[in-house]
Amino acid sequence: MALQAGKIKSLFPSSTPSFNQNHLNWKYTLVPSPLSCSYEIKLSYVIGKHPNVYVVSPTLALYPNEIKLPHVYDTKKQWLCIYYRKSREWNSSMLIADTVIPWTCEWLLHYECWIATGVWHGGGIHNVSEAEKQKTNETSSDEK
Repeated sequence: MALQAGKIKSLFPSSTPSFNQNHLNWKYTLVPSPLSCSYEIKLSYVIGKHPNVYVVSPTLALYPNEIKLPHVYDTKKQWLCIYYRKSREWNSSMLIADTVIPWTCEWLLHYECWIATGVWHGGGIHNVSEAEKQKTNETSSDEK
């Protein structure tokens, strides 16, 4: 855990990860690009489990007519799905600072594009949104 916390601290020196032998918590404000909003995130990692990432603030808005955020485990908790756990894209030998945190920034960039367009360009395994269904139907109609 000290190695995980140390690497986070080295890349984000103004932050203070808290950790003990089995658990790491980190809160930080990420700005994924120069044109992005600021997002306060919370990362929680327990040895033997997957890291969990939540957006603490702001409350993430929904695209019009959508009832949930794309590519999350829980819309209300703003619990982000940043990688596919079943395919073992992340494992405990990897540094969170080199994987999970950049993936979180990437997720936030895709979220900002989704808010602008209604289409999730981040890939992954998730349910298709109403806007994506409508866009697919419009494309199919245009091709006929």
